[in-house]
Amino acid sequence: MNSHATGGSARAQRSGFTLIELLAASAITLVLAGIMVALLAQMTRTWARASGGLVATQQAEQALDLLARDLQAAVLRRDGRVWLAATVQPDQSGAGDSGGTLGAWSPPVRKPGAANPGTPNSSLALAPSSGRLEHCRFGMAGVWLRFIANVPDRNDESAALSAPRVVGYQIVRRAVAANAGSAQRYGLFRSEVRPYGDASPARERSTAVCGYDVFAAAYISTAGGGNIGDAGTIRRPRRDQLLANDVIDFGVRLARRPAGGGAPVLLFPLAENDRGFAATTATGASPPNPSVPVGAMRYGFPTEAELFVRVLTEEGARQIEAFEAGRLGGSTWWELATAHSVVLTRRVVLEASP
Repeated sequence: MNSHATGGSARAQRSGFTLIELLAASAITLVLAGIMVALLAQMTRTWARASGGLVATQQAEQALDLLARDLQAAVLRRDGRVWLAATVQPDQSGAGDSGGTLGAWSPPVRKPGAANPGTPNSSLALAPSSGRLEHCRFGMAGVWLRFIANVPDRNDESAALSAPRVVGYQIVRRAVAANAGSAQRYGLFRSEVRPYGDASPARERSTAVCGYDVFAAAYISTAGGGNIGDAGTIRRPRRDQLLANDVIDFGVRLARRPAGGGAPVLLFPLAENDRGFAATTATGASPPNPSVPVGAMRYGFPTEAELFVRVLTEEGARQIEAFEAGRLGGSTWWELATAHSVVLTRRVVLEASP
């Protein structure tokens, strides 16, 4: 009787788990759980990067689509006036700014290396050794591009009516909100001057009155107001003229294809010291504000353009914002920018025949 009970107790003991076995199982479970959490975190980061890159790419494509459409409608004339101009912006701090009241760059937040073209962290690399457009950097504030184009009126149902007007593209670093201390973000803005106006003061602020010359004084100041369609918005666009968020670099290369055929000949930029381009027969023309050093202007009539935009992902925008505010260290501005951005380029044929 006792031996039977003893045997049953032994079998019960053999069917359970020892403390060591339970600890080993728990350790294995914890290791597997840790691996699963790490994999899930990695998948989440990968998805976030892919999603951020997709959003940035979509913004860049939409901006390039509109810019390409505008350039294809560009008007060029050999009459001494400037019909297209591209200026490499030195900064956005006042006389040379392209954002004006929307937000000024101050020394603590400037892109590093601005005084040393060609260095790894320079904001200026107009003629990279690779020769590739995607390796270019267009200065502290990108290129300020403006030109005259036959853009169709958007409120015309047939989309067939058009009249020459000045169109401008530029990067603005602006406050996200109007309150003090608001975060500063970058954006690509598109402004457009009304072709004509039926009554004052709109008439006085139209392209027809201000002139078919993008170097005219009306297009480089905010005098006369800042309403939609006013000439002053070419220099200082309104907030509601934002075209794409988180665009940190924007530029253009202009070329001309020889009449007899062959490869296109680059007109601008040819070297690091090129600061501006004007499509005009007046080869002494220089933009009145910002001023471009003597010898730094190029001239000609392009037949094609290569467009460039660099757009931050949302994660990149947060990191750049933190870096500029002094909350993030250990990297340079351009290390963060190149690691968290996408670059898109586009070649456009200018259909105008000057």
